[in-house]
Amino acid sequence: MALTADLNEKERTRARNAAYRLLTYRPRSHAELEQKLRERQFNEAVIEFVLADLERLGYVNDRQFAGQWAAGRLRLRGFGRRRIEQELRRKGISHEVIREAINEAVPAEDEREAAVKAAEKKLRTMQSVGSDVRRRRLAGFLERKGFSSEITRSIINLVR
Repeated sequence: MALTADLNEKERTRARNAAYRLLTYRPRSHAELEQKLRERQFNEAVIEFVLADLERLGYVNDRQFAGQWAAGRLRLRGFGRRRIEQELRRKGISHEVIREAINEAVPAEDEREAAVKAAEKKLRTMQSVGSDVRRRRLAGFLERKGFSSEITRSIINLVR
């Protein structure tokens, strides 16, 4: 019985250390850590124990992660709400948490400002093409960045 407990404790320690290493690179969602620990072939009971422990200690918090991710993607990458939402969904964040995080971290005026900055930067690289081509390419660019069609349309209408 003691041998099984020792093995289980060693496995938990190994899994916890693997999770800590992953968290040193960047914050991660619960689902991301769970997937990474599964890939390292830890058993489900150990994974559940370690994730619950990390959440209790505050190292894993999907709400905090989503808010930080959304704010960073808007500020550093100039992404719109749709793109940020897609990325968070891929990271296993719930729809409710995504909605809250985006509403807090990505105000509409900041999103529009990010779209304008991205459009201005992109337009500088398209000086040699005609206005129709420039508008079409800019629209596609803004859509890929995750900006709404309303924001994209309003910016495209300003391009000559």
